[in-house]
Amino acid sequence: MIETVSDFLENFRNHALNKIKEDDSDINHRPTIGNIFEGLTSNLLEKAIFKGLDLRIVEKSFIYNDSGTISPEMDCLLVVGEGKQISFTNQYKYHIKDVIAVIQVKKKLYANDIDDSYQNLKSVIDIYEPREADKYVGRSLRDAYKAIASKELPNAERRKSLPDKEELLYHYLVMEAIHPLRIVIGYYGYNDEYGLREGFINKLEEITKEGPVRGYSPGSFPNLIICGNNTIVKNNGMPIGVPFMDTKFYWPILLTSNEKAMYYLLELIWTRLSYKYEISSQIFGDDFHLDYMHPFISCKERKIDEENWGWEYNYHGLDRKKLSEPAGKEEWKPVELTKAQYSVLYRMSGAGAIDLYNDKQLHDFLKKENEDLSSFIDKLVATRLVYVDEGIMDFLVDELLMTFSPDGKVYGGENKNGQMTNYFMKRMK
Repeated sequence: MIETVSDFLENFRNHALNKIKEDDSDINHRPTIGNIFEGLTSNLLEKAIFKGLDLRIVEKSFIYNDSGTISPEMDCLLVVGEGKQISFTNQYKYHIKDVIAVIQVKKKLYANDIDDSYQNLKSVIDIYEPREADKYVGRSLRDAYKAIASKELPNAERRKSLPDKEELLYHYLVMEAIHPLRIVIGYYGYNDEYGLREGFINKLEEITKEGPVRGYSPGSFPNLIICGNNTIVKNNGMPIGVPFMDTKFYWPILLTSNEKAMYYLLELIWTRLSYKYEISSQIFGDDFHLDYMHPFISCKERKIDEENWGWEYNYHGLDRKKLSEPAGKEEWKPVELTKAQYSVLYRMSGAGAIDLYNDKQLHDFLKKENEDLSSFIDKLVATRLVYVDEGIMDFLVDELLMTFSPDGKVYGGENKNGQMTNYFMKRMK
């Protein structure tokens, strides 16, 4: 379904831009031009959201908090409810808890426009005040943490002994789940993905050339930047979740693409709505696949002093030729398992987590199978079906399904949203 709707939005956007070019080419009044593109953005969002949830698209509105602090004027908001009308005006303000997404709209998007939008959207974070989070935040946080850290979300006791990078990730993802989505949409600007990447990184280098600058941490980056057909997407597991890598700059925080801009807009908004309103994952369709995106900026934590942390960034430079190669998508596939792996996972399905240090039954079994414990566990963890934390191995997936194929091979995978069932049903047809 999401592919069909995103295709429709792409066609609608292109048609609307052609109409604007034909009908309004003689308009030079900047506020009116701004209104035209904000109106187009509202139209796109109106066609992207679900009916019956009291959702509204509003333009030129404000966000406030419990203390009465109010944000600068926002181009476009996706909100719940009516909001409060500002006296003697046609404008409204909305409590931050009722804001799903904040969108900055630009006719043309270049480096300075990106930073201007960045500052405007950062004000949304600045007026946030600690409060009791909605119930859906915990579900979103758990899935995001599992996607990136490849471990179960730690409880309060476990958080006391987390490695630095996982502790920072936890607090970062809490804020990502609570804050409204922050999105920048530019209809014109850089001609290609390479130009957008270079413009962004050059501006970031200019700003931080004298050292760390407050307000330019991963949490401050917009969730999505659209420039024509090109996008920069934040890797926060909501929903894009590329796991930590075994490299110096271990966290690929920003990724880019040169296609399906409206698809990523839908992915972010529908994911947030699906958690908030517990909407079935069937809205995303049954075409389970992995979208390939280009690595852009990776980061690692950096301790500045005893009380403060910062971030170091690493730019993945790719030339135009590499970026122009078809990205495509990879079909979701289950993992092929050895018979020994199947046996251990089958036992875990009934008995629960395994103490790797003290489980004599596991040690005896692996000895009988001529398997080295360390190597066996590393390979099993690499399937992303399980994780290991402090010597305990437990499931990373929520609903493991394992099956034997006609040729005797064993496969396993997550079936929480019907991935495994769908994969084999297609092959049976």
